[in-house]
Formats: sequence, structure tokens, C-alpha cells
Amino acid sequence: MNDALQLVLLRFGAACAASVPFALLLALLLRRAAARWPALEAHRSVWLSAQAAVVLAFALGCAPLPRGAVVPALALPPSILDAAPGAAALDAAATAAAGAPDGAAVALPPAPRAQLALRVHPLDIVRLAMPWLPAAWCSAWLAGLAWHALARLRARRHWRHLLRHARILSGAELRALPALTPAQCAHIARLRLTVLATDLPLSPMLLGVLRPRLLLPAHLATLDPAQQRLIVEHELTHCRRADPLWLALSGALGLLFWFNRPLRRLDAGLREAVECGCDDAVLAGRDAGERRGYAAALVAQLRLQLAVQAPGHAGTTAFGNLGVAGRVQRMRAARPPRLSPRGRMLAGLGALGCALAGAALQPAFSSNPDSGYPAPAAPPAAAAAAPEPWRYPLDQVRVTALYGVRSPSVPNGQHGVDFAARRGTPVHAVSAGRVVEAAFNPTWGHYVRVEHGAGVSSLLIHLDRVDVAYGRNVAAGELLGASGASGRASGPHLHLEYWKDGRRLDPQAMLPDLSGRATPRALARRRQQGNPVPDTFVTISE
Repeated sequence: MNDALQLVLLRFGAACAASVPFALLLALLLRRAAARWPALEAHRSVWLSAQAAVVLAFALGCAPLPRGAVVPALALPPSILDAAPGAAALDAAATAAAGAPDGAAVALPPAPRAQLALRVHPLDIVRLAMPWLPAAWCSAWLAGLAWHALARLRARRHWRHLLRHARILSGAELRALPALTPAQCAHIARLRLTVLATDLPLSPMLLGVLRPRLLLPAHLATLDPAQQRLIVEHELTHCRRADPLWLALSGALGLLFWFNRPLRRLDAGLREAVECGCDDAVLAGRDAGERRGYAAALVAQLRLQLAVQAPGHAGTTAFGNLGVAGRVQRMRAARPPRLSPRGRMLAGLGALGCALAGAALQPAFSSNPDSGYPAPAAPPAAAAAAPEPWRYPLDQVRVTALYGVRSPSVPNGQHGVDFAARRGTPVHAVSAGRVVEAAFNPTWGHYVRVEHGAGVSSLLIHLDRVDVAYGRNVAAGELLGASGASGRASGPHLHLEYWKDGRRLDPQAMLPDLSGRATPRALARRRQQGNPVPDTFVTISE
């Protein structure tokens, strides 16, 4: 799979996974806040801001933006079959065999399968499967999207069937209805709103988004005319506030994030806020008798909704966390709690801050092989018979610990040399070569390994940041990153190791004047301990 496509799919999958707990956290916070400040229940802007925060955090997680150091970067390892040291030799041998004449002998690399077997690590199974996991999730997301879209199409066909059995009311019929005042008739004409009548026992409702239609059931005539007008005014207020459009946008988000069940709680909170806000707008300035009549009409409509539950109609569950009793109590209140403009602004800023925090907590990805153990050797940038002499990785050199010296923090002896370096000091390549590792693990922190040819590589660990990527060819002295104290480090410094054919050796072989750059304390420790510890062979499965 193409590396760029793999990164895109991986970012998409990680953003999808992160959106679920983020939406759950927002839903729980809003419910707790609404219990303390009931005014939040009736403001759709608060719930819309929460949904927008989930979408923003998701979008920032998908975008290839630089991440902070809040969450360590997750690296994408290459396949072990591609990175194995015998793979390139096997390919070359196969090419030579294909072009050789019949019966000619072809030299094969020595024991390539044994080398490959020694380099197999238990995590390689995960490494081989990892490139396909993002594609598998993307396929599952598309399948779920298609399934939920078909379910919505079936619900839409139900409402189309319902509209075919309803009749359009003419202007004269509208003016003759006791449920409509002259002002409401004028408003319907100004909006070019189509009004239909049906004999089904449903509650009055608006159907459609861009050009909604008002559906009035015949049983509405059994209510008091004042109650009828308030109920119709409720639906017209929905139209004036463009509630169908906001609910449709929320429904579209629910379709795209079908896997995110906590987001449905935010959608339910929005629908509840839409209904409560509409109630407040209709009952503003009404006396107590009109409020009681409106509440009684609401209870009557609820009974009809429970008797005939139509599929796909979100308005049938608009009582939400408040419940019928809570909504009726709110209707009867002379001055229901409302948020001030300052409160709405603070709620929006809080949602924006949560979105930025949620995006910052999502990991960044790269195509570097974050192995946690020495990586397989890779072909150098340019084949050479012998490695060139090294230069120092720092501009100002002061060696604080020499190879093989034991200390309380390193009881088995130093595997390299330590240089004094403040956090952020530029770190350079000791020689020309190819970056074969640029990653992070808990022990080494941020580290870089450069292959210089002839089995020689340099390893720089405990960096504060890494400025090169896997596979990049670097020249001697080129900037690799900055020193720091990442991983298991006692403080800011730079640790350099010299590797030759899988062995850690004394870097003084590549830097002859190393002792002359050492501090008196470092030299004294080496003299006290005598000869350094013997060289050790480190296998890939270590």
C-alpha cells in the first residue's frame, strides 16, 4: 500500500476512534452542567457548539498538522520482509539467476533464511497487519454509512407515502380554520408554506428542510381553538427559527459518525433544546391560563404520539432529559431560565477549547520504524569499502562519560559516550549515510540511527526532537535534531553509540581524540575502573 495513502487512512481511523470518547466527555459535561444550570436545556447553540467541537477535533486529527509533545508520535514500521538484510541480496540473486545461461552457477547470499529467522520479533505480526488495519476500518465505515443511509431512505419513503394520502388546503380553507389567526395565515402566505391535512392520528409537524410543509391532523379540531392556535404557532416558530435545517445538519453528522453513539446524545440534547426554545418563544408574554392550556395540549399530543409511533420521526422523542413533567413545568413557569449572550459566548468558547484540546491529544503518525529495538540494517546511501572518519555530533564537545564506565544508573557499563549538551542544542550527523531509524521509545526517547556503510552505524539517543525522516540520505554535519532528556535520561545530554555488524563498540575507534575532550571526572572514573567492559553482541530480538 502507498505510504501516503496509508498515513491518510491511519489518521482517519485514529480520528474516528478519538471522536467517540471526546463526544462522550462533552455529552457528560453538558448533562452535568444542565443539571446545575437548567438554562442550557433550551439553547440549541450550546448543543450545536458541542457537535461542532466533535467535528473540529475530528478534522484536526485527520489533517497532517504538526503535533505537540503531549502524545508521543506513533511510527509506521516498514514490512520486515522489505527491511530484512537478506531481502535485497535475495532479489539481486534472483535477478542474476534469471539472466544467467542454463547450467551456469549463481552465487547466493550466505544463509539468508537463517538471518531472517534471527530477526523476526513477536511484534512483527502486528507490524505486518498494521498497514491493512486502516483500510479495513475505512471499508467498515463505508459499509456502515451505506447501511444507515438505506435505513433513512426507507423512513423517507414512509413519509412520502404519508404525504400522498394528505390533501393540500387552499387559501380559503386556511382562513376558515379556527386553528389559524389572520396573522398566521399571512405568515404562511409570506413563507409560501404548503399546508396539508391528514386523517391519521399524528401530531402537527413540519416535513422537509429547504421548503418544509406543515401537516395538520384532523383531530386538531377537537381541542380548544386557543390551544389549536398555540400548537400551530409552535410549528410556525420552528419554521421561522430554521429548526428543520439545524436538525437536518445534526442528522447528517449522525449519519457520517454512525459509529459514534455518544454523538447521538448531543443530537438528542439539540432536539430537546429546539423544542424547549420554541416553547419559550411561543409562550413569551402569555398569561398563566394560556400556559396551562398549551401544556394540556402538549400532553394530549404525546398520547397520540405514543399510540401511533411513526418510524424515523425525530419529533416523537423531543422530551429528552427533561421528560414530559419537566417540560410541562417549564411551560407553566412565568419566566423560564434562559442563558445570557455572555453565557452563550462562554459556552461556545468552551466547546472550541475542548475541540483544540481533543485534537492535541490525538497522536501524530510518521513512516519511521518505531521499533523499540535495533532496526534491521538497510542499504547505505552510497556503498563504500570502509567508513569515513567521524566528526563530532556537537559543535562544542565535552565528554562526561566514556565507553564501558560503570555508574549507579548504568551498572553494566556505558554502551557509548555521553556529551554535555543543553536541551535544544543542535545535533549533527557524524558521517554521511542513510537514516534507518528516526523514532521514539520509552527507554531511548527520541532517537536517530544512521547507517554509514560497511556494517557501521551511529545511534544518537535522548533527543528533544528529530528533524529527519526514515530513509533520508544525510551528509556529514547535517542537522538531525536537538539534544534533550527524553526517555530514561537523568538530565539533558547526548548519548552516542558506535555499532559495527550488530556489535556495540567503543566510539573512540571513530573519534580518536575522544579522551582529550573528556572531563577530568570522566577520565578519573575510567582509570579507577581499569579496562572497559568487553564488547557485547546484540541481536535483533533483544
